Amino acid sequence: MSSDFSSFQFDHDVFSHYARNIIQEYHDGIEPMLPAPMFTAFKARLNLLLADDITGKGVGIVGGGVGGLYAAMMLQSLGIDYEILEATKEVGGRLYTYRFDKKPGGHEYFDVGAMRFPETPMMKRTFHLFELLKNKNKISQIEYKFRSPNSTLLYNTILKQNGAPLEPTVWNYPFPEKLPEKYQRKTVPELVNYVVDPFVKALAKDIQTGGSEGWKMMMNYDKYSTRAYMLLEPTDPSLDPEGLLPYPSYLIDFLETFDKSTGWYDNAFTETVLEQMAFAWPLSTPGSEDIKWWCLDGGSQTLAYAMQEDLKNGQGGLKLNTDFHVSSIVLSDDETEVEVKSTRNQTKKYTHVITTTTLSCLRVMDLDRAKLDPAQCIALRELQYGAATKIGIQFKTQWWTDKNPQVKMPFGPIHGGQSYTDRSVRTVVYPSYGESSGEPSRVLMVNYAWTNDAVRLTGLISSSDPEARNILKDLVFRDLIAIHNLDPKEGYKFLEDQFVDWYPFSWVTASNTLGAYAFFGPGQFKNVYRYLTIPAAKGRLYFAGEAISPRHAWVVGALSASWRAVHQIICATYPEKKEDFYRLWGKNEDWNEDIILKHLALSVSVDDLKFPLVL
Repeated sequence: MSSDFSSFQFDHDVFSHYARNIIQEYHDGIEPMLPAPMFTAFKARLNLLLADDITGKGVGIVGGGVGGLYAAMMLQSLGIDYEILEATKEVGGRLYTYRFDKKPGGHEYFDVGAMRFPETPMMKRTFHLFELLKNKNKISQIEYKFRSPNSTLLYNTILKQNGAPLEPTVWNYPFPEKLPEKYQRKTVPELVNYVVDPFVKALAKDIQTGGSEGWKMMMNYDKYSTRAYMLLEPTDPSLDPEGLLPYPSYLIDFLETFDKSTGWYDNAFTETVLEQMAFAWPLSTPGSEDIKWWCLDGGSQTLAYAMQEDLKNGQGGLKLNTDFHVSSIVLSDDETEVEVKSTRNQTKKYTHVITTTTLSCLRVMDLDRAKLDPAQCIALRELQYGAATKIGIQFKTQWWTDKNPQVKMPFGPIHGGQSYTDRSVRTVVYPSYGESSGEPSRVLMVNYAWTNDAVRLTGLISSSDPEARNILKDLVFRDLIAIHNLDPKEGYKFLEDQFVDWYPFSWVTASNTLGAYAFFGPGQFKNVYRYLTIPAAKGRLYFAGEAISPRHAWVVGALSASWRAVHQIICATYPEKKEDFYRLWGKNEDWNEDIILKHLALSVSVDDLKFPLVL
């Protein structure tokens, strides 16, 4: 049985505020288009259709990642039969840890997927799960060193110690024309914060007062990408108090290079604002240095293994089918069950199905007979998944800590943290684990790249041509030499001698994810969220996964999406279990029961509507 949530309260966070307003706006828009008593009639039909037609075949869960495992834990704790269908041979999904030593214990690994967890209000569901499993001695947290004073910054061939001022003039950046004086002494964080701060403060005020003016203000600019907003001259003077906007396009390129990755500013401006609030907590002293970060001893995949073990020990045990590649999802003719078929012609039947796989993979499946609304089909097609690459190298020694006398770091030994560059590898991540145990890791994450930077490496990473791998290895060595100020010739020989093994990985070509994380363009999240949180298959097919959460791209997004899907099933079919569900798994300010029921009502009555779900 899972731990009690009764003493665990979720703070009202900005993501709840954002998500709840999206759904409320949608309901407010669609309700006037219906006859006044329609929602009442829908609720009555919902009870008849779902509560009275239970087939007793439980809930099928597509995907054995953290979202699928969490859904299973919730259902098991309530005595509801479940079964997980996982395409690979083990659980974890994007909780993926690669071990070089292939044995338990030790620290010769790196996290190919999720790797760090900031302790902020939006992450509380994740940390409650950690506590639940820690109390059963199944996982162990380690402080993640987000920064190291001795790591480096290498941009425009200029090498500096991490923490050096990020002013345009310091880096001799090749602007096509003289940068106006008003920008020259502004740092990258100052210039980025300048455009998002008015929205951050307005949303923070919403949270304090319970209002929605900040949300409305942000939605006025949801149609813009981050780049487009920076190029905009706001008509509201409160958004540009110093008269800095619009930024020159070449300055925006400079900011993107130092702030994120190539192409990142093509995402929705709303996403940038929310991300700023996620990382800048408390708001009074913004900056990730104010946040405590954690990782898991043994890698993040230990979380999935611990959840699997918890299910084994729970009521009814673990019900997991591995190597089950879903090919189609079909609503039965009498609409009382859902059939899930595999590529090997296996068929499973359930009362309800929760999909926790990526929407990219879901779109590959045959959903023609799952009764999706056209708006849901469009959302599945349009959603982008971002690119990400990681390359881990196992060396003979931890040379970046100055323990090898053959090389010396330019600013002193590096313990944890990250180095950043505009070269191809973009980010080097130093291990935060192992030193306190006397077993420091010899594995260095020599590349962590996103968006266009990751796409450009993917061809080399995914190629079966040995020459492509040689080119990639040469590129990585040259970048490591530059980032750590090693002698080009001797440093190359040193790295070749130190090299033991490596593991390059691109999420772009991972066949069981088809992308790394949800990456929303202007205005996209609102549509995806309001349509894919409505169940399909007449109230029997539920969409989950991190993409269908305002906290997307984080483990907590997958957890909260699974919570919402299970909550919908409870409200539809097991209303007598609601109080136990809330006691064991808490509530979520994104969703109250009234919103849940309205969404379910739209699902079971979609055929009665004279218009699609889209407004």
